[in-house]
Amino acid sequence: MPRPKKVNPEGCSVELSDDSPAPIEKVIQKAIDNAPVSIEDMPLNCLEDYARYNERARAMNKKLKICRYPAKPCPIELHPKERIVFARKDQPLNPLPVYKSDDVIDYKETLVPGQTYDIPIYIVDYLAAKGTPLWERYTNPDGTVDSRIVAKEPRFALRTVRQESA
Repeated sequence: MPRPKKVNPEGCSVELSDDSPAPIEKVIQKAIDNAPVSIEDMPLNCLEDYARYNERARAMNKKLKICRYPAKPCPIELHPKERIVFARKDQPLNPLPVYKSDDVIDYKETLVPGQTYDIPIYIVDYLAAKGTPLWERYTNPDGTVDSRIVAKEPRFALRTVRQESA
C-alpha cells in the first residue's frame, strides 16, 4: 500500500513511496524557483551586493537545510580603505600578523610597526577593538560586589594619515 502524500516544511508537497527515496533535488529546485531573483544571477559589484548575497545565501541554506550556497567574502579591493600608521604598544618592535576571515572579508597581512598602510576600515575597527581589559570592582545596589570590565587599554596605535588636497 503506498504511503500518503506528505507536506515537507518548505511547503512543497512531495509524493513518498516505500521503494523510492525522497527527491531532494525537487525540493531544492522548488526553493530556488521561488526566489525573486536567482541567487546565481545576483550581481556582485560592490560591498552591498556581497552583503545582500550572503544574506540571501544564509536564508536559502536555512530553507534547504543544507549548505548549498557558501558565503562569499567581499574582495579587499571593494572595501573602503583608510591610510594609517601602525604601532604596537605591547611589543613595539615586533611585526603583527593579522588574519581575519569571515563572511565580510578575507584578510591576511603582516603589519610592521612604523609603516604606513592602506587598510580596510573593517580591519581598522577590528584592530582598534583589541585591547587589554581593565577590571574594576563594582558594588551593586543590593550590596553584592562584582568585577566588571570598565575599559580596554589599546594594544595598537592606529594613527590616521590625512592627505591635504592641493
